[in-house]
Amino acid sequence: MVLRFVQKLRVRSKPVILAAGLGLGVIGVPTAIYAASEGNSDAREAFANAEKFRANHDVRSARIELMNAIKADPEWIDARVAQAEVLLDLHDGIGAEAELDHAVDIGLDPAAVRHLYGHALSLQGKAQKARDQLLADDIPAQHQGYAARIMGRVALQMGDEQLAGQSFNRAMQLDPRNPDLWVDIARFRADAGDQAGATNAVDKAVKLDPDNLRALQYRGELLRFQFGLGAALPWFERALEIDPNDVPLLTEYAATLGDMGRMTKMLTVARKIIALDGRNPRAFFMQAVLAARAGQYGLARRLMLQTEGRIDNVPAVLLVQGIIEHGEGNYNAAADKFRRLLSVQPDNRQAQNLLARSLYLAGSAFDAVEVLKPQVNRSGADPYTLWLTGRALEAIDEREQAAGVMNRAAVHDTGQAAAIAGETPLAVLSAEARRNANDARAVVPYIRALYNAGDYAAAFTEAKRLQLDNPGASAAHLLVADVANAMGDFDEALDALEKARSIRFSEPVMLRLIEVLRSRGSMQQSAEVLAQYLNYNPSNIAGLRWMAYAHLETGNWSVAARLLEKLRQRIGENDALILAGLTQAYTGMGQTEKAISAGRAAYRVQPSSPVVSHLYGLALMADGKRAQDAIALLEKAVAIMPENPAYRQSLKRARASLGASRSKVTS
Repeated sequence: MVLRFVQKLRVRSKPVILAAGLGLGVIGVPTAIYAASEGNSDAREAFANAEKFRANHDVRSARIELMNAIKADPEWIDARVAQAEVLLDLHDGIGAEAELDHAVDIGLDPAAVRHLYGHALSLQGKAQKARDQLLADDIPAQHQGYAARIMGRVALQMGDEQLAGQSFNRAMQLDPRNPDLWVDIARFRADAGDQAGATNAVDKAVKLDPDNLRALQYRGELLRFQFGLGAALPWFERALEIDPNDVPLLTEYAATLGDMGRMTKMLTVARKIIALDGRNPRAFFMQAVLAARAGQYGLARRLMLQTEGRIDNVPAVLLVQGIIEHGEGNYNAAADKFRRLLSVQPDNRQAQNLLARSLYLAGSAFDAVEVLKPQVNRSGADPYTLWLTGRALEAIDEREQAAGVMNRAAVHDTGQAAAIAGETPLAVLSAEARRNANDARAVVPYIRALYNAGDYAAAFTEAKRLQLDNPGASAAHLLVADVANAMGDFDEALDALEKARSIRFSEPVMLRLIEVLRSRGSMQQSAEVLAQYLNYNPSNIAGLRWMAYAHLETGNWSVAARLLEKLRQRIGENDALILAGLTQAYTGMGQTEKAISAGRAAYRVQPSSPVVSHLYGLALMADGKRAQDAIALLEKAVAIMPENPAYRQSLKRARASLGASRSKVTS
């Protein structure tokens, strides 16, 4: 199993010996570059300046000085090789290969720079050619650690995880104090699901070289993944103090700012990236996202064209491309983008909803139902998904099914967010799990199927075994938490969630923690968890929604209204629960005109919702001018959910108030 294999990738691991291509023998080649020229005085001065810039992590200035050195003495091999190394730092594989070719043409033995050739080819996506260079048997001993490290990267490009692990183990044996190696190992572990191992590796990289840009950048990326957006910024900013013009670093910084909603700052950084790299696709993409959010779909499309298709297969890009098509009314084209997105992220609920809506608007209601059916047939479906499914079912004249689904949406009967229900029969999943007992890819679907079948005891046993085998994988702890929570074992669920939280404090972890803590009555602790999460993720919609509801519960009407209005601006007028919350908040503040306006909007979205009917009725009752309408709405809420004591009490008070008013009039 990949997860278990990666856990063995530690300093204490015994090195795995590769095939002859990475042999241990010292190759009999020169250990220093021999030169066709030793460099004239102008070239040596420029070269010395370049070395100073490189020592200060200013590779762009070093590149310019090396260009001067090469111009002063084109036959100086040392300058050519140094320029190739700098270009590799700048991720310019084509330029680096060209400099190496020049060096070879004027007398350099290719064996002396095979490690650099392999690196340059890998940056160009030429994995097989890079592999041939990196596994050659004439690489000098002092470069074999470098070659093994790059071979690990190339193996991942080729999808060969076993070779990648062997290569990184080999590199650790030869060059264990190389911080770049530990960054690569961290990425390898993270991609395999070992978040804890990834954190340990990148921490080692930072310890080895506190000024290593890639180590600082990836530490920020891991913290962003682990705790949230805000946690990454100090690390990116620390690295930018060392090199304010590093494009990969600026790109991650800008993307994080954008995700946090700091759009003005993001735009400033994106423009700086384009000034440094006029063809940087991610910088144009970030500007396209900003334009799409503002509804400027034509501008967003023009900005996306500037990416020249180089990032078209990135999931986030497919999402934005689909949103642009959808925003311009090209629903079939939008559906095509969302289908492509789901082909790489089949469990992406947002993409499922967007695809279904595009299909529905394109006149393919049946296909929309098929897309949403897996969500609707499981617990955790959100009200919007249920509402959209109901509309699509109505369009294909399945009115009885539509009524059932719409009723679920109305009473917000979404159920507990749980594992995804698969369509494969349980017996088949069981047999697959027995055959591959140590493979998470086989065991996890089996656990999910047991959970959805209600066999919590068996699901818990399997989940605990997976958790013990993969202590560094957040997903393993979440499975235990889900099953334990369903069994009512809140202590076990909290223990698992705290372990998951220490690895990655993600939105699913936050939501589960709040649910479990509230289930056992720990309201204050639940609020603390939410506050900690929002500290790092201030724009997270799910977190802000929970925060607003918490303020509604405690009667902090103005704070709740402010939060809900911000969500309303971002989400629009189609979320009945946000509008209903605004109705309650404005009623509590005595602003009945605003309360009635919000209630009317909520009722327009979900007229059969007891929550909406109840809060809209209370707003009308507080206004005092439409008591009969208020009572009708409160009666409707009770009729839909007669077991709700709050609804019954509100209706009783309203009737008593109306009766008292009539008595005063008659007297």
